[in-house]
Amino acid sequence: MTSPSTGPALEHLHRTATELAAALEVRDVVTAVLRTGRDVLRTSTCGVALFDEAHRVLVPQVPVEGDLTGLGTGRPVPLSSATPSAEAARTLRPVLLRDRAELAARFGAGPGGLNDSVLAQGEHSWAMYPLRARGRLLGVLRFGFTREGSLDEDEQVFAATLAGQCALALERARLLHDARRSELRYRTLAEAGSLDVFTARPGEGVTSDLPGWSALTGRADVRGYGWKADIHPEDLPAVLDAVATGVAQRSAVRHRFRLATPGGWRTISLVAVPVLADPADPGSEVVEWVGSLDDVTDRARAARRTRTLRALASALATATTYPQLLDGVLQVCLDGPGAVRATFALAENHGEGTGLRVHRMLTDRERRTHALPGLGLDDLDVLAGPEGTYLVGPDGVESVPEVFRGFFEAAREAGETAWAVLPLTTRRRRLGSLTLGFTDPGIDDEEEREFLLAFARQVSTALERMQLLEAQRDTATVLQEALRPGPLPRVEWLDTHRSATTSAGVEVGGDWAETIPLDGDRVAVVLGDVMGRGARAATVMGEVRTQVRTLALIDPHPTAVLRGLDACARSSGGEDLVTIFYGVLARDGRLLAASAGHLPPLTCSEGPHYLDVPPGVPVGVEGDPRTDVLDVRLAPGSALVVFSDGLVETRSRSLEEGLDEVLRRFRDEAHGSPGEFVEALVRGMVGPDASGGATGGAVDDDVTVLGLRLR
Repeated sequence: MTSPSTGPALEHLHRTATELAAALEVRDVVTAVLRTGRDVLRTSTCGVALFDEAHRVLVPQVPVEGDLTGLGTGRPVPLSSATPSAEAARTLRPVLLRDRAELAARFGAGPGGLNDSVLAQGEHSWAMYPLRARGRLLGVLRFGFTREGSLDEDEQVFAATLAGQCALALERARLLHDARRSELRYRTLAEAGSLDVFTARPGEGVTSDLPGWSALTGRADVRGYGWKADIHPEDLPAVLDAVATGVAQRSAVRHRFRLATPGGWRTISLVAVPVLADPADPGSEVVEWVGSLDDVTDRARAARRTRTLRALASALATATTYPQLLDGVLQVCLDGPGAVRATFALAENHGEGTGLRVHRMLTDRERRTHALPGLGLDDLDVLAGPEGTYLVGPDGVESVPEVFRGFFEAAREAGETAWAVLPLTTRRRRLGSLTLGFTDPGIDDEEEREFLLAFARQVSTALERMQLLEAQRDTATVLQEALRPGPLPRVEWLDTHRSATTSAGVEVGGDWAETIPLDGDRVAVVLGDVMGRGARAATVMGEVRTQVRTLALIDPHPTAVLRGLDACARSSGGEDLVTIFYGVLARDGRLLAASAGHLPPLTCSEGPHYLDVPPGVPVGVEGDPRTDVLDVRLAPGSALVVFSDGLVETRSRSLEEGLDEVLRRFRDEAHGSPGEFVEALVRGMVGPDASGGATGGAVDDDVTVLGLRLR
């Protein structure tokens, strides 16, 4: 496996984190994690086992059907058993077994036992990681290998990170399941009985006592129209409109509203139906109204929490930049938990170094950002605490550390009455805090506090991941400026043109193309491709490009240059896959060309066709003496086109199909100048927005094309 710090493994983690952010069921979480374990760690078997309700047995979880045949299988494992999975769960520490002898020595292996069952599958080493979230043990993530040795140090870091992501996603799926179950439970309770049954008459208002209403609000007498004073001012107009419509249409009234109580706003469901003087005559007088009032607060909260977690999952899955993530989460805070103000205080790198920055959003949905000088993460820790701080009313504001009191006093003057200050932390670092301001002091509810903390943990993970990605983008930007190719050198007997486009979302890539003037009226023609994208690929590209230039000036013959690159790769011990086309073109049209695993070039000499350049193997791969070199003479005025595989191969087009299509398009365009036929090929193969710049359009892979024509 490549090191977890390299591009492919980071891409797997990013892809898995995105899938987990959108996973709403346990099976979806298990599927994403098992696929990543198989693809990156090359497991023979891989499984997630979660505790049963009694917390005594680890039960294997089955992934969604698809390409994961053989993964996720296994037998239930008692916590008390002498097995690696049980020990990882008991000790809360990873268990790594490097061969069968170690398994037998530590846990024993008898016929028919749990340990013997894994031996029967042909495995020779194992790794088990406990799954913990919010200090709670959920289960165990298990990897089995047909090789000995288990995991090296880099693979252990990757596996531990994957286990942490898995645990957080499983926790969110559990919360969603509990919220759905709570919603169903409260719906059943509401159907079993009402808060109040009442009567009302036209012109008189309510004509019966409402003991449930009085118990909630503390108002002794709600007859007549006194009940209107207890309804939320924002909801009262809609309630009165619904009642007026029901009276005018002599139809049932159904409406929900918020009711003021000493403990905060409660959600009430109203149903009222008219009683006619003559039930057989729909036009007869309405004698009175009979209705019921149900307290559906808990049901509404459960539904709101479910909607909030779904909205958060959507925001996390769709955000591709740090500002998008901030905007998306702040909007979810206003729509979901019902806050009227949401404020991030985060440790960020900006122009003057690292410091606290505030990102605030009110109901106008405009994010406002400013620095918070003189304060640090330690100050936020005092304010938020490990489990959050919950403030209600003037007394709550007075309890705030003096350095922050002014912020909360201003919020109270703006109408806020309660605040939740939530810590934003991950296993590795402190990020800051998230403060939610409410006009409803409902955060006194213990379940609501637990939900808000779970919400903050999901946000923390997403923020940390995005900050790491932004740091990688910043590095890539610096590399882009350092490695940006200069103009192609002018050669009096040769016309040239180059087009370079990096893949979507990446500022710098691993492709490059250039011509290097040589003595004797010759130029070296080079196009290289480093597998991967971003900062790592760009760094390797810069190293290999420098090596090619140096070797070409010492001995430009293709055999000497490719042998020199192989020697450099072996001495550096790098594992990056690099392919190169290298040729030496003379003024008289003679071309010496060789390839290190690269695609063949196109020419129009004697008709458009691919040159039969010996394919070779990628740089640094053993077994190729580099003696196969094409020696051909191009006709005067002939064109030569060299390109990377991003031009021809996409997710929807195979390599063979792409090569055929490029040849067909070249036949139509080969008469033009290099600038004309290169740009035409890029537009035709990739799209009209992809040509003409380093990041011109949204393409699957880096696309680099170099065109030449002999004068």
